Amino acid sequence: MQSDTLIYQRRQPWFAAFMSFILPGFGQLYNGDWNKATWLFLGFALLAVPAIAVIALYLPAGWTFPTLLLSLLTLLGLWGYSVVDAFRTARRLQAYTPKPWQRGSLYVLVWLLCSVLTLPLLIDFVRTHLVESFRIPSASMQPAVLAGDILFADKRYNRPGLKAVQRGDIAIFVYPNDRTTYYIKRIVGLPGDVMKVEGGEITVPAGEVFVLGDNRAASKDSRDFGTVPLQDVVGKARQIWFSRGDGAIRWERLGKVVE
Repeated sequence: MQSDTLIYQRRQPWFAAFMSFILPGFGQLYNGDWNKATWLFLGFALLAVPAIAVIALYLPAGWTFPTLLLSLLTLLGLWGYSVVDAFRTARRLQAYTPKPWQRGSLYVLVWLLCSVLTLPLLIDFVRTHLVESFRIPSASMQPAVLAGDILFADKRYNRPGLKAVQRGDIAIFVYPNDRTTYYIKRIVGLPGDVMKVEGGEITVPAGEVFVLGDNRAASKDSRDFGTVPLQDVVGKARQIWFSRGDGAIRWERLGKVVE
């Protein structure tokens, strides 16, 4: 008679911790807890990306910075818990029978699906359709926006059925002379408007807008490169979530609504 023989493999605590360090929930997968691995990864993914969109677009201005900070601390806490839990659980599994699906090829596949596919696609969706962060390098929009401000731009802006472009909006758009660069200016002219700038009259063409920097003396705008196609207007400046200038954090600007 032939009897079935169970094969025991000791889980390696430090390896489990390392797996969860590179991807929350990954160490739990190594320990055989598929359910906990799934929830830890989903929690990490939601806190890392969609939560920022909700904070940037829907919360009152005064809550922006503290909520972002709380979200970051929660994210780090979840990540740390995943690492510690994976280590402790693996240490208890001295005599462990690997499940049929626990193979190196599956671990690689899961990592690729989560880190190389799911997270990048989620980040790209949020940045393209909801909200994106931009750092301001120049003083062309002072005093509304300062060099060193990092702000959220509402990417739902200028989309059919959502938010139409209006005069006075501070917009993010593709720079006409270098499509790898984004500019931030105020929209002062809509299609059909007659603009009088520096002694000349300009009628804004259909499907385009006229933009100017608030700090006219330090701004390169429609006076230099002409009108901007509406299709190149990609977002509206919404809130400053961080600001640094002259070697110090500008605490008073954190959470400020851009107007």
